[in-house]
Amino acid sequence: MAGWQTAPQDDLQMAIAEFKSKLPGWWYSLGECQVSCDASCAPTVESEHIHLIERQGDPFDAGFDADLPQPSTLADALRDVMRQALEEIRKRKGN
Repeated sequence: MAGWQTAPQDDLQMAIAEFKSKLPGWWYSLGECQVSCDASCAPTVESEHIHLIERQGDPFDAGFDADLPQPSTLADALRDVMRQALEEIRKRKGN
């Protein structure tokens, strides 16, 4: 089982709460293996940010991805995609 992280993911619930408060109406997914912790996210039609998609195939529409090498956590991966999304939102709003 080389590479697998066996420590509890204690920070994951807090990371999910942060994500939902900062990006309401966004979907996310998480995955973990012996090589990496992964996350993806994107706005849904219920998101206040859906209007920021400029065209189909736009990177904002395709979502944001993280593939963090081990050792990492699911919380790290979720926060990484949240950071990417928030940076892109700021750019598109001109802030």
